[in-house]
This record gives sequence, structure tokens and C-alpha cells, in this order.
Amino acid sequence: MKALFVSDNHGDRDILQKIADRFKGEVNVMMHCGDSNLEPSDPVMQPFKTVIGNTDWGLNYPKTQLAVVDHERILVVHGHLYQVNFTLTPLMLLAKENRATIAAYGHTHQLAVECNQGILYLNPGSISQPRGQYQKLGGTFAIVSVDADQFDVQYYDRSLQPVDDLHFVFSRQ
Repeated sequence: MKALFVSDNHGDRDILQKIADRFKGEVNVMMHCGDSNLEPSDPVMQPFKTVIGNTDWGLNYPKTQLAVVDHERILVVHGHLYQVNFTLTPLMLLAKENRATIAAYGHTHQLAVECNQGILYLNPGSISQPRGQYQKLGGTFAIVSVDADQFDVQYYDRSLQPVDDLHFVFSRQ
């Protein structure tokens, strides 16, 4: 199973279109972690299962998305409602409640990934307004490949190229 995660494009339609066009046949699902600032009816949003972010004023996206793909339970939130700037505990509790194997979130504009008690926690970073250590990349998104033994996480930059230093493998055992 392969899942693509993107977040915080803040109205940048072009980058979402490029990502969708490039990866539509290579991944099983595309998840958007909020702050798209685009209407759900916008054709560029159609490939993405999307949640509402703190700047998505007046847009009709859900607070959470739970996708089941090849027996993997993928939970997506924006993060502003789950205190992700300070702790992952509320997100961890929500992930356990939903029996998620992957929990993805946006909001911080900084990529992050860890595996805790068999659940992969992932922030793809912001594709259009990155912050932090990897800001120089101009934006990031992630593709997660999952099999029975491991989570394989590859981050990509804004030019849709994999970032060698941002490849992580976590055992599921």
C-alpha cells in the first residue's frame, strides 16, 4: 500500500495539480492534511481526501478523515484541534481510538515522522510555506509505503524529487 500526504498549500493550486498528475497512478490514496484554502468543489481537490485546517474558513471539509486501504487505517487531521505544536498525546489517543496504523497531521509547517507503539505519526510539512530545518527545500510532501514488516517514508521536495536525507524506514515488529 502506498499513500501520499500533503498539507498547507494555502491556495497554491498549481503544486497540488502537479503532485496529483505525477503520482495518480503510483499511490493508492492521496491525503491532504488541511489548509488547502480551496473549495471542495475545485477540481484540483478531487484526488485528495482532505480535512479542514485553521485557515480553511467557510469550507466544508471534515475535522478528520479515516481511510482504510489494504487493511491499513489512515487517520488524517490538521493538528490545530489536537495541540500538535506542543504534544502528540491528543493525536495519539485519537489514533488509538480509531485503531489507526498511520496518523497524519499538518498545521506546524514542519515535517516530522516517528513510529510509536506500532502507529506511524507523520507530518508531511508544508508544500508551499515550509518552516524549520527543511525550509530551504521550498516545501515538502511524503509518500508512505507499507507492508507487513515496515513503514517506508520518503519525503519529496517541491520539484517532486525525493530528498535523500529524508528517507526513513520503521519496523512494524
